[in-house]
Amino acid sequence: MKFNFSYTECMTNKEQFEVVTEWQKKTFKQSTALSKIAHLREEIEELNEDVKNGSQERRLEFADCFILLMGAAASDGMSFDDIVSAIDEKMKINISRNWGSPDDNGVVKHVKK
Repeated sequence: MKFNFSYTECMTNKEQFEVVTEWQKKTFKQSTALSKIAHLREEIEELNEDVKNGSQERRLEFADCFILLMGAAASDGMSFDDIVSAIDEKMKINISRNWGSPDDNGVVKHVKK
């Protein structure tokens, strides 16, 4: 199903969030936060392969992941302002944590107290 939907480049992040999530609601009426997360898992695998292979298209896979993540958050009841607030809250927590050494995959986790 295709809708006549206008997309303007160079809008604010909040406007972009609202356009993306409104388009998702109209286009994928049956989707839920969980179905979008399931789709996100698939897109992350594609992104992983594109990054490993140095694909020029990996930027679009990053975009797919962000689009699905925005949609999942909106489907779960979060607004753009809610997300920004949660990121601010989580970054304060992360900045105050102690971090360990990278594991074999380069993943660094916080040290549990």
